[in-house]
Amino acid sequence: AMADATADAIELTAVTVEPSDCPLGAPLTVKMKFKTSRAISKAVWDMKYMVDMASKRKLIAMCQSPETSYAAGAECSMELSSSGIDTSGFKPHHLANAGLLVLTLLEDGKEAVAVNMVTQVTTKDGELIRTIYSPLEE
Repeated sequence: AMADATADAIELTAVTVEPSDCPLGAPLTVKMKFKTSRAISKAVWDMKYMVDMASKRKLIAMCQSPETSYAAGAECSMELSSSGIDTSGFKPHHLANAGLLVLTLLEDGKEAVAVNMVTQVTTKDGELIRTIYSPLEE
């Protein structure tokens, strides 16, 4: 049960994603506050968007944070901004359903934590509009 050991490396206490209710490809900023249960070194946050097509899932790379480290039992925060979700190469009907904004905390290149934010994509006046939900609101 190796995976279980890393599952609770952090406890999320606050999540904001802005803007929401806006075009799917628009820039976005994620801010999270969390408490660590152990020290995390060589920590890099990686942001991706997952398109859930009927037959397969595709990840769109967005951005990564500079490397940092977190002390055990600390109140920490992170902020990561992306210039947007590059959906070129996807047909609108592939995008117009639920996707996932995925924030992965890499520890020395290995996944320590994954925070998934459900993203509902709807079509409005021919434009794809995203609404991103905080995992704390489920």
